[in-house]
Order: sequence, then C-alpha cells, then structure tokens
Amino acid sequence: MFTALHVGCGRQSTEILPAFDWGGSWKEVRVDIDPAVSPDIVDDISSLSSVPDGSAHMLFSKHNIEHLDYHQVPSCFANFHRVLDDTGFAILRTPDLKLICESILENGPEAVHHHSLIEGQMRAVKLLDMLFGASWAIEEGNHFMAHRTAFTAESLRAKLYDGGFEHVQVFTDARIFELRAIALKKVQGNVFWQETGQTPPAHGVA
Repeated sequence: MFTALHVGCGRQSTEILPAFDWGGSWKEVRVDIDPAVSPDIVDDISSLSSVPDGSAHMLFSKHNIEHLDYHQVPSCFANFHRVLDDTGFAILRTPDLKLICESILENGPEAVHHHSLIEGQMRAVKLLDMLFGASWAIEEGNHFMAHRTAFTAESLRAKLYDGGFEHVQVFTDARIFELRAIALKKVQGNVFWQETGQTPPAHGVA
C-alpha cells in the first residue's frame, strides 16, 4: 500500500490527484491546518510536525505554497523532503508569477482571467486574485487566502533542489497560468517511474 500525503487539502477530493489506484494500492492521508475541513491530520504544511519521517510515497500540494511567507519556503520544502520515503516524490501546483505579471502588463491588473465555480458560487477570477489571493475570501475575513510569496519556473526548481530533492522537473500550463513541479527524493527506484510508466534519466540524477 502506497501513502499519498495531500497537504493543504481543504475540501478537495481525490479527483484532483493523479489517476492512481485510489482505494486499491494507494491511500490518501489529508493534512490541513483547518480542522473544519475534517483532515486526517491537523498540521501546518510548513512544519508537518505531526507527520513521521519517510512515511509517504507521494506528497501532493495544490495552490497552497504561495500562502507561505517567503522565509518559510526553505523549511517547508525541506519538510516535504523529510516526510517522503526514499522512493517517494512530490507534486506541487502553484501560480506562475511570470505569466501573471506579463498578462497584467498587457491587460491591466483587474482583467478577468477566467470564471470559476468556487464553493457553489461562480466567481470572476481577476489577475490580481491570481497574484495576491482570492479577494472575495479575504474581504470576508479569510486572511489565510492571501498569497505571501510567488514562484517562477526557475525559482521553484531551484528551491526544490535546495530542499534536498535529487531530481526536479517544472512544467508551465500557460492556459491557467500555473506551474506544476515533480520532485523526486531519489531517482533510482522511485515509485514515480512505476506509477507513470515514464523512464528514469539515463545517467540517474538530472
């Protein structure tokens, strides 16, 4: 049985996770600082102090690392590395600072990038929301939704390597202005290759 640590899970379901054998060979362990979303573990993603070393085979983080303070990022990524088994990997999704800023310069900060159904209500998501956090949630007093740092593909890759990961790939989804990183704790024998059918780099570390 493989364990997936879903950090900053909120109310998200396994539908947003990779298409692995959920309920079969994979189980999800949900981690969030907010007990109201009924996580398996109540914890801060920057420390993961309640999560044992080497206990997960995958760590999944969708749109929560941008809510960290800048100075918290190194320790957060080091703890992501710590809680993974040597055969484990992390998947991170976060806004693409470069694409957002380019679009702001071209279209203005209040341009609507897309509409999204959020907790039952259709919202117009502006470029400012993508940069600084969901303005409607912050207005309602949910200051956890504010963005306190941001990443380009280059900075995200560098910080993950600094966190101890042996192999990092970062992709850009230009349609939704999002970065997607895959970070392997170790290259050889990693579960990632088995689960995705991809081939390890010929010379090991890349």
